Amino acid sequence: MTRLLLIVAGTLCIGLGFVQAQEVTITDFPIGVGGSVKAQFFEPYKVELKAIADTLGKYPMIRAVVTGTSDGERYKNSNDAKNPALAIGRAHALRNILIRKFGVDTKQLMIQSEDFQNKGASYRRATVRIVWTIADLNTRIKAVETRKPVEKHFTEIREVPIVMPELLGMQVGGGLTTSPMGLIPVVNVAVSWKKIFYVEGMLGHTFWNNSYPFEGGKLDTKKRLSGGQVIIYPWKEKPVGIIMGWIRFEQIAQKYYEYVRMSEGPLLGLRSNPTEFLSISASYNPAKQRIVGTNISNSDNGQFIISVTGHISLGGDR
Repeated sequence: MTRLLLIVAGTLCIGLGFVQAQEVTITDFPIGVGGSVKAQFFEPYKVELKAIADTLGKYPMIRAVVTGTSDGERYKNSNDAKNPALAIGRAHALRNILIRKFGVDTKQLMIQSEDFQNKGASYRRATVRIVWTIADLNTRIKAVETRKPVEKHFTEIREVPIVMPELLGMQVGGGLTTSPMGLIPVVNVAVSWKKIFYVEGMLGHTFWNNSYPFEGGKLDTKKRLSGGQVIIYPWKEKPVGIIMGWIRFEQIAQKYYEYVRMSEGPLLGLRSNPTEFLSISASYNPAKQRIVGTNISNSDNGQFIISVTGHISLGGDR
């Protein structure tokens, strides 16, 4: 029965010229530039090209046609005759991206070029197009027949890439930071978007005793911090981010379970990532210090805060 349905459907496709296509078109190639275009030029089309590559990987029998085009713009005096070479060069540039970055099998890609007399960036383009035909109908019939019974079907639903989970990530870390009261161990948890925008929470606490003079004696104390910050990495090629946030430092009297010194204020600084698993932050904290029993902060406490954190990143894609 399955074989009969497939043959009938295939016959209808032939009679009606039925073709399904998956296509990505990349426009605005610079004048006079063909295969020498940089890989960053294709970055805005990353999601769509990955969908093309995923489809080719899932169906090794199908093929994709890569077409490069050129316009009628004369980019050098008496040299516009080279435009056909630019068209094929643009096709090769897109083909190379699909092979090297997305792992497409070279046997599944075919190259062609097209020239336009019209002028304009919209005619300087490269297109990759998957054409679904029934040329391999016998092979598909055999593949369907060998599937498990619960998987046998004729209509194949193409996967649509889910962008959101791929771009969201998480970062967990721990390290040390300076403070108005001294060094404090700290843990950080951040949620990221495309490894460009981070929202991070911070908690810190000492596990050793300190002392604070109080009414002729000394109180055993510990230090703690809490805060949050946003880190933005505006430069793609530079692992340097801008920090903006708010932080609170406290020296806690264990006897009274309240602070004896407290400093709270904004943060503004920079974060550098010398390695994938390490970050170093330098921030200015223009705050004033408050001592227990006083209503007004009575001492300037503006200072630079240095933090060193080791971390791991989970998920996310830039």
